[in-house]
Amino acid sequence: MFKVIIIEDEPLARSKLKRLLMDLTDEISIVAELSSVAEVSVWLAEPDEVDLIFSDIELSDGNVFQSYQQQPPPCPVIFITAYDDFMLKAFDNFGIGYLLKPYSSDKLQQAWHKFRQLSRQPGTEPLLVNQLQQLLQTLPAPKTRYISRLAIRQQQQIYFLQVTDIVYIQADGSLIMAFDEQGKRHYLPYNSLPAVEAVLDPERFFRINRSELVQSQHIVRLERYCKNTLTLYLANSAQLKTSQSRTGDFTRWLGI
Repeated sequence: MFKVIIIEDEPLARSKLKRLLMDLTDEISIVAELSSVAEVSVWLAEPDEVDLIFSDIELSDGNVFQSYQQQPPPCPVIFITAYDDFMLKAFDNFGIGYLLKPYSSDKLQQAWHKFRQLSRQPGTEPLLVNQLQQLLQTLPAPKTRYISRLAIRQQQQIYFLQVTDIVYIQADGSLIMAFDEQGKRHYLPYNSLPAVEAVLDPERFFRINRSELVQSQHIVRLERYCKNTLTLYLANSAQLKTSQSRTGDFTRWLGI
């Protein structure tokens, strides 16, 4: 019997995965279901003996790599996510498979078959992890890839927001919101501004104050508001102000 862990914060996605796992010919026991970075970190501190982890990446309270960087997973991982921008990072974190939602039963079976092929001999999992790490170390350092779209969860659906359509991003406590050219608000799957800032291209986005990021292509004009402060007029008619501490860096970033 194979013991697996499921890391997924969407009940419907979790149910689908469990149903498809039960359709496999191998006998599988789901020993734990985790839905947050906090739960993953607690489990990794004293992990059960498991053969494989099925892991989402963006969870309700952050990115699962936060946990994996603190404590590596004890076995191979098949990542299942709505994002296509974390593949290199996934394989650098014990990943042996990367399924993009919505995935089919065939895709899951292919990923499972790969795991079974790699685990035929006793002790294969630790050897596999070492081989993956050695392979990654021999590859040239990849150019940083930033996300091109964001998966937005809304009630029982997920829709995609293109990063190029974002005019600015605003934080209100742990709520992170993106505003598009029509002024529509989109709630992002991050709980802090630094978290979303880390996945956006710094050549296109700049934090102008403690709570707001702007995308350069949507800046229409600038005006002096007061000493060391600028007013930004944006494509969706919004007006934002730089903080005094950020104005100098902002103008240098713009090259003016």
